[in-house]
Amino acid sequence: MMQNITSIASMNAELRQRCGVAELKFECGCGGLFEAEVAIIAEAPGERELQLGEPLVGGSGKYLWDVIRREGITRNKVYLTNVIKRQMLQPADAKSKKAAISKQELLLWQDLLRTELSHLPNLKYVVALGSYALAALTEHHAITKVRGSVEHTTINGRDIPVLCTFNPAHIMREPRNEIVFRMDLGKLRRLVDGSYDPPVIKAWHSLSFPMACQWLKSLIEMDDNTWIAYDIECMAGETACVGFAASPYEGVCINFRNAGSNIYTTEQERDLRLLIAELLGNPNKRFVAQNGNFDSYWLWYRDRIRVHHNHFDTMLGHHVLYPGLPHDLGFLTSQYTDAPYYKDEGVEWKRENDVAAFWEYNVKDCCITLACARRIDSELRAQKLDTFFYEHVMRLQPELVGMTVGGILCDTELKQHITDTIGASVDEARRVCQTAAAKAVGILAYEFNPNSTPDCQRLFFDDLRLVGRGTSTDKENRGRMRKHPRTSPDARNAIDAIDEYRRKHKFLTTYAKSRVDEDGRFRCEYKQTGTRRLPGRLSSSQVMWGNGLNLQNIPEQAYPMFCADPGFMFTYYDLAQVEARIVAYLAEIDSWKQQFEMARLHPGTYDAHIALASDMFRVPYDEVPRQDRDAGGQPTIRYVAKRSRHGLNYRMQPDRLGIVTGLPQSEAERAFQLYHRVTPQIAVWWNDVTELVRRERQIVTCLGRRWILLERFDDAALESVIAFEPQSTNGDFTSSAIYKCHHDPRWPRDARIVMNLHDANVAMHRPEDAELVREIMRGYAETPLYINSVKNRLRGIDKPEQLIVPADFKISCPGDDGVHRWSTLGKVPARELVALVAE
Repeated sequence: MMQNITSIASMNAELRQRCGVAELKFECGCGGLFEAEVAIIAEAPGERELQLGEPLVGGSGKYLWDVIRREGITRNKVYLTNVIKRQMLQPADAKSKKAAISKQELLLWQDLLRTELSHLPNLKYVVALGSYALAALTEHHAITKVRGSVEHTTINGRDIPVLCTFNPAHIMREPRNEIVFRMDLGKLRRLVDGSYDPPVIKAWHSLSFPMACQWLKSLIEMDDNTWIAYDIECMAGETACVGFAASPYEGVCINFRNAGSNIYTTEQERDLRLLIAELLGNPNKRFVAQNGNFDSYWLWYRDRIRVHHNHFDTMLGHHVLYPGLPHDLGFLTSQYTDAPYYKDEGVEWKRENDVAAFWEYNVKDCCITLACARRIDSELRAQKLDTFFYEHVMRLQPELVGMTVGGILCDTELKQHITDTIGASVDEARRVCQTAAAKAVGILAYEFNPNSTPDCQRLFFDDLRLVGRGTSTDKENRGRMRKHPRTSPDARNAIDAIDEYRRKHKFLTTYAKSRVDEDGRFRCEYKQTGTRRLPGRLSSSQVMWGNGLNLQNIPEQAYPMFCADPGFMFTYYDLAQVEARIVAYLAEIDSWKQQFEMARLHPGTYDAHIALASDMFRVPYDEVPRQDRDAGGQPTIRYVAKRSRHGLNYRMQPDRLGIVTGLPQSEAERAFQLYHRVTPQIAVWWNDVTELVRRERQIVTCLGRRWILLERFDDAALESVIAFEPQSTNGDFTSSAIYKCHHDPRWPRDARIVMNLHDANVAMHRPEDAELVREIMRGYAETPLYINSVKNRLRGIDKPEQLIVPADFKISCPGDDGVHRWSTLGKVPARELVALVAE
């Protein structure tokens, strides 16, 4: 044991001596105040710390003090040390961002740290910065999971709270986590002043039948203004339990089973499920959920229990507030509550064979979801985002649930035929890959797996020595390598063969072999959180039980598999050049506004892409080809102009333009220059957006969605913010038509929108309702948008302009078998559109 430790100097002397005995390299000791109540523990010293012999005096230390000083804490008020007291040098070829250390050495450092802390006379709180400090003091190892949580450790018989957060060096590498780091350290002040208050949650579960009925009836009889959180847990594809909480401190889990046996008789379980259905189906109740889309579609499809609607979804509320942050319940728990990290309890019960812990976990989810919802609702109102959240985001959710449950009928016989046919084609494409690669390398017996990234890296960079951007083997970099002048014809053939194989293989595995449900329908889960870069745009994926697929990215080859129900047909519309039209108004491009309005008023006769090509290439409008490809399959100037407009608005560079258009690099460079010559407003718009974000730290679309700057404003952030307003406006506007159509009193009772395709919607309805459905959809699709330019906003001018985006319609036709398929969609005749415009 350490003896006579009364100061920083004596602690360092003892640490040095003990490191010598244990053959550990001692390069940096402790610092700060020996008598402090708070100890801050970092991972290892950096270069500056080694020079000065003190922890946290380098760049990451300076960053830490800048953050923590706001909480009234300075380095002369806390004890400072590292877990590892030598510099951690990372090998130059290491793939990990963290330098390697042996398990044995790490255990020695951890033991030494605990002994060190045991001699601090006034220690009451610890801040653990990073995974090494976390693992030394708690049973956890992953800082990403438990950051923001207060765990506990025992030092000399004393219970010491441990506030867990990232190492500041990590935040400097990943600045988007800065807001999270600040939130975490904000809890330290509340720990010290005693206001930190972890909730104690009472969980009721495994109830007798009368008690379970009593709980559900009490929830049914509650005042309709009471918020009720609910959550389901699933086992083996079945609903294992449904939890409810009307208080953050107490809840009930209606679990139908315990270890190895059912709790209720068949009749009792039926009655409980009917009570749950009565409760969740009440249109006046205010239900709260975390990712309620999943709970709703699961209960509806798997259990025939329909949630009428969710009043509040914590995941979606947080997404509206902070689209760039995580939205899982573990993260929300750390941001909005004082509850310790508990999400691992959802799987740990299996190791302990303690199913009761699983039911308690279900109740915790409900209670904490409710606590988070109240805080998020207050934030939404304070930041004036509540109207957008309730009137658009939450209004859309039940429609997406219905789209998931309704699904789309699949021609399973055709699907199997396509699978068999493409399977043979994939085998042949793989053989062609092998032959082409062997010829390019010059080795007859050369073999590689065209689906393997390491194998393709070996082929491209070791054996063929191709030149791309880095060592990526993705499609974009393959395009760069193919176009490079040093790439031989045989190497180009090999790349082409790999492209073709991967295309066919992806179609086979992702689309042809996708699983349909027992009722013969494709389903997908629509995600309102979309992607981090495009928060207003829906994304989709398989449903939670593993069937279905992403319905927003279906290749044309798969269209025949998707069928309308018997007696029904499809109507489709997409918004013509919607993002480019929005950019025209944001960037004040008057020529585009005029061209797009001409195209709207003269559908089928005037083409805005031809007009752009005419301007770019100085060719008379009437001499620009109307097609995207010429007779030889080469891109026309119309196609180049169209692709330039789609990509170069968002800062695409010439090399990528060449890849997406198939143009030689010199022609892509020329198109890049011509595009920006005729539309100089694009670069001005980028600069205006940059200035607006630097000034206001946010951008709000005309529909009310906000992008907020939480990280440093670098090139990566700029890429996101430039695309945000056009693409998110498009996403929100297109998806809003779903609930507007469904709630329109004229909408046919058995018609429904079955798919959202980002800037398009697909409805299924009876043929006799075709004109009415098209009229209603067109009315909402062509509702005016009112857009204020970025330049106006910079000047403080509120002068939005009206934008009407025309909708291009297609309708399905019956095949020889009388079935309407996605593949039979054909454009509505232009003369009919002209008539509609005239009306």
